[in-house]
Amino acid sequence: MTISDFARIVIHIPIGMLIGIPIIGAPLRETFHMYEANEDKHIQDQAWKDLRGAMVGEIIDEIIFLALIVGLLLSYLRVIP
Repeated sequence: MTISDFARIVIHIPIGMLIGIPIIGAPLRETFHMYEANEDKHIQDQAWKDLRGAMVGEIIDEIIFLALIVGLLLSYLRVIP
């Protein structure tokens, strides 16, 4: 992996974090995938690298969301004061 590949992953993490938001995530994911497929078809820039960055952002967002849900549940059950 080169520095430019790593940079492409990093700059697509925020898009993945937006995709992880429950209400707007699905339409944004479909739009992003269509955009990347179209871009790859026309300029062959290996769009999978951009999609990988978006997936990393989505995973980060889902971990944060899960931690919030678990924290709220534990707080509700009074396990955490």
